[in-house]
Amino acid sequence: MPVEFLTKICGMKEEDYHKRFVSIYYKDGQDNIMGIRKRYHPNSSKRFAWVTGTQIVPYGLWRLDEFNNTYIILVEGESDTQTLWYHGYQALGIAGASNLKREDFKYLEKFEKVYIWQEPDKGGDTFVARFKALAAEVRFDKPCYIVRSDTYKDISEIHIALGEDHEKFCNTLGNILAAAIPLEIKIDAKEQNPFGVDFKYNTPQGYYITPEGIFKENVSKKTEEITTIEVTKTPVIIGKKLKEIETNLEKIELIYYLANNSRNSIVVDKGIIASSREILELANYGIFVNSNNSKLLMQYFYDFESANLKLIPTQLMSKKLGWHNGKFIPYEPNIVVLQNDAIFEGLNTAGTFQAWQQGIQQFRFNEAFRFIMAASFTAPLLSLLNQRIFLIHLWGDSRSGKTATLKAALSVWGNPDDLVVTFNATKVGLEKIASFYNDLPIGIDERQVANNQEFIENLVYMLSLGKGKLRGGKRGGLQPLSTWHTVVLSTGEEPLSSFTSNEGVYTRTLEINLKPFDDEQQARQCYQLIQKNYGWAGREWIKAIQQDKNTLLQIRNISQKLFDMVLNQYPKTIQSHAQALALVGAVDITTSKLIFGEKNPEEETIITLEAVAEQLQGTEEVDIGLRAYEYVVDMVNAHVKNFEEEAKERWGFLQDGTVEFFPTVLEKLLREMNFNPKKVFASWEEKGLIKIGFEKDKKRYSIVKRKGNTLYRVVEIKLPKQEEKEMSLL
Repeated sequence: MPVEFLTKICGMKEEDYHKRFVSIYYKDGQDNIMGIRKRYHPNSSKRFAWVTGTQIVPYGLWRLDEFNNTYIILVEGESDTQTLWYHGYQALGIAGASNLKREDFKYLEKFEKVYIWQEPDKGGDTFVARFKALAAEVRFDKPCYIVRSDTYKDISEIHIALGEDHEKFCNTLGNILAAAIPLEIKIDAKEQNPFGVDFKYNTPQGYYITPEGIFKENVSKKTEEITTIEVTKTPVIIGKKLKEIETNLEKIELIYYLANNSRNSIVVDKGIIASSREILELANYGIFVNSNNSKLLMQYFYDFESANLKLIPTQLMSKKLGWHNGKFIPYEPNIVVLQNDAIFEGLNTAGTFQAWQQGIQQFRFNEAFRFIMAASFTAPLLSLLNQRIFLIHLWGDSRSGKTATLKAALSVWGNPDDLVVTFNATKVGLEKIASFYNDLPIGIDERQVANNQEFIENLVYMLSLGKGKLRGGKRGGLQPLSTWHTVVLSTGEEPLSSFTSNEGVYTRTLEINLKPFDDEQQARQCYQLIQKNYGWAGREWIKAIQQDKNTLLQIRNISQKLFDMVLNQYPKTIQSHAQALALVGAVDITTSKLIFGEKNPEEETIITLEAVAEQLQGTEEVDIGLRAYEYVVDMVNAHVKNFEEEAKERWGFLQDGTVEFFPTVLEKLLREMNFNPKKVFASWEEKGLIKIGFEKDKKRYSIVKRKGNTLYRVVEIKLPKQEEKEMSLL
């Protein structure tokens, strides 16, 4: 072709002809250079090379404004494009099939028809297949035609074969265009958006996303021959990015098709798709990956994200429910909630608020039901009011409606069947649940399935502390510490505490033995109601707290008055119990007005608090020292013979008003009932029940006594006076 044409029309430079290669300039519609492709001599070992930093676009964009809108011919390569221009045809060139992208179709929109030249080789097949697939994805609806020749490989070959004769070239190409075959592009909803995402994604350069999987073009550097390799048999894309608000860590949602053609999605740490080792975990979710293709799949995800960097939506994400910077999750529409790497949907709604409100109201005349319901509303206020965590355990006979009551309380927030858990779980599992629910009530059913009292008491301590165990991370360092601040509601056929429980179990737990329903029929009615109506009241309650800051102040003031009332009427009530009672009572009064529309609920609330307060242990019942003392006195009375001289197993000496135990015997008795001897002895010292000895200025709870000619070390304990014993028997 004439040098003048190549320089003037094609933008090439004459000085390039004196080099080992010519430079072909790729420019955009504003004549800006986007990239340079070097074309070497045909005899050279290297044929083509891109200059570093090149952004590949269709060849000829700077001429689009010159073209009319009747047609465009799409060809592979620059020389065929230049040949068509030379003979007066409108054309754009694609630098290899793999470089055709979704965004390139916007340049074709102005034309009434598009001709695609298909070369008679595998590369030509690939070019047409890619055009067809991408056209369907972008819903390109202009008429398209396949143009091919049995005689000529490409446009340049026609030009050369016909001796550069313009008239013959136009006649020949005209006949070929007249025989063009219409290209059927099937556009349906699934092809438009097969992964159901909210953005129009770009297929990364050199890849094919097909129903059969992900494929990548491999272009030979020497011959430019294109071969296709399989990345994975699973069609998969990145659907969204999720940024964790607590840690700023990033996760990604993968959307993919399983082997049975069903669509699925998972959320994983972004680090998993950034490592050829970690990415193997995706096999557990049905994605085809092993050690052979892991690097290919890893690179595909990188390329997909790069091609859609500004398109993939980023959404804030939390792994905890409850308060965050004044917002309440999951009631914030812009924050998605994850539980076990899946979208959490337990706090949804069903039925109507009015049906729930009217149905629940009839059961709130029962003190136990009303108290548990109010406690559920109390949970999200603990952190706002800086109140300590407490547990409420409703226990009693089977079929008394305990589970129905618990689920009714949880129906405030969502589907109670999804929210309730049982004691048939590990401590770690319940820790994770507590951390997830965070500011929402934790409902644990069926205490009797956990036969291990030690497990129960450890669980009470863990839940009341509001934080889990510090653990190391898989990749070194520490895992984030699990925390929560809420009310724990539990049920069972027996109490959580036992005679030998530590004081902490008693002080942290309000144990209530009251029937929440008059009969089983009422419990069934409650079940039927909350199966169809749930999730509304919690939303209304949070909205009320957020809209009126005085609500919290009013609850605080009412709580203080109720606290004073409880201690005045029940002076032996443990202070932590009184605080919990008062707070639940204050919330009951407030929600009775705001949620249930009552005008003067105070009297019902006080009746409820009195019924519960009468159920709670007093300070003396909780005192571990007094409980251990009663136990030891009972053992002395039941085993008097063990203190006699002729006893086979002697425990010590029984004196007038005191008992002297051999230390090992007493410690064994205490440990058999899970009492801590040191803790018990310290409590007895405070009460003046044990004699203290000093040896080398060191305090000891045992003393040395002479009995005849023998010295014995004993623990001396005062026994109750006779009149006290008689009184205790009445």
